Amino acid sequence: MSQATAEDVSARQAASVIPAALRDAPTPAQLAWVSRRRAFMSVIGGLILWEIVGRYIVTNPILFSPLSKVLEIGWKMTLSGELARHFGVSALEFALGFLLSAVVGIALGFAMATSRRTQDILDPWVSFFYSSPLVALMPFFLLIFGVGLASKVAIVFVIAVFPILLNAFVGIRSADPHLLEVAKAFNCTRQQVFVKILLPAALPFVIVGLRLGIGRALTGVVVGELFASRAGVGYLITAAGQSFDTATVFLGVLIFSIMGVVLMEMLKWLENYLAPWRKNVTEMR
Repeated sequence: MSQATAEDVSARQAASVIPAALRDAPTPAQLAWVSRRRAFMSVIGGLILWEIVGRYIVTNPILFSPLSKVLEIGWKMTLSGELARHFGVSALEFALGFLLSAVVGIALGFAMATSRRTQDILDPWVSFFYSSPLVALMPFFLLIFGVGLASKVAIVFVIAVFPILLNAFVGIRSADPHLLEVAKAFNCTRQQVFVKILLPAALPFVIVGLRLGIGRALTGVVVGELFASRAGVGYLITAAGQSFDTATVFLGVLIFSIMGVVLMEMLKWLENYLAPWRKNVTEMR
C-alpha cells in the first residue's frame, strides 16, 4: 500500500469518527445568510399583512390605514420637502440628546464602578431618578430652557442616560476577578487594567445600554415635540392625530421605527467589530 493510499484511508477513518451533525454543520457565512433571509421574509410578511388588514379587514380610514396609503402620503410629503424638514428637526434633537446621554452615562457608569466613594454618592440619586416618571419633567424643562431645541435635548438626555449608565456600571463590575488577580500579580498599572481587562469586559454591556437608550431617546423626541413644537416627526404625529389623519400618524411612527432599527443594526455591527469574541461558536439553525 502506497503512502498516499494510507493517508486517504486514515483521513476516511478520522472522518468516520466525527459525528455527522458536526460534519454537516453550516458555516458561519451560511448561518448569516439564513438569518438575513429569515429576517427579510419576516419583514415582507408583516408588510403584506399590514396591507391586507388595511384593505379588507379594518377599512375605516379613521381606525386604520393600509401601507400603500401611508407610502403615498410619505411620497407626497417627500416631494414637497415637508417630510425632510420634520425629519431633520427630530434627527437633530435625537442626535444631540443621545450623544450627550451616551458620553455622560458611560463616564458616570465607569466612575461609579471604579470608585467606591463615587458610587456611594451617586447611587441613591441614580435609583431615585431611574424609577421616576421622567416624562413628567417636560413642563419643567420648558420653563427652564424654553420651547426651543434645548428643552427637547434635555428631555431626550434625561430619559436615555440612566440605562446607559447602569449597563456601563454592570459591565465594569462583570470583569473576570481571576484576570484582575493576574494583573495585580504582574504589577499592572490602573491604566493597563482598565484598557486590557475592564474595558473589554464592559464593552458588550455598554452596547446593550446604548441599544436601550436608543428606544428611550426616540420616545423622548416624541414627548418633547408633543408638548411644544412647530416641527419634527413627533409634531407631525400630534397634528395628524388631532385631525384624525391615521395615515400620517402611521407614517410618523414608521419613520421612528425605521430610525430605531437602523441604529440598532449599526450598534450590532459595532459590537461585532469591536468585540468579535462575543460571537457564538455554534448557533441554532
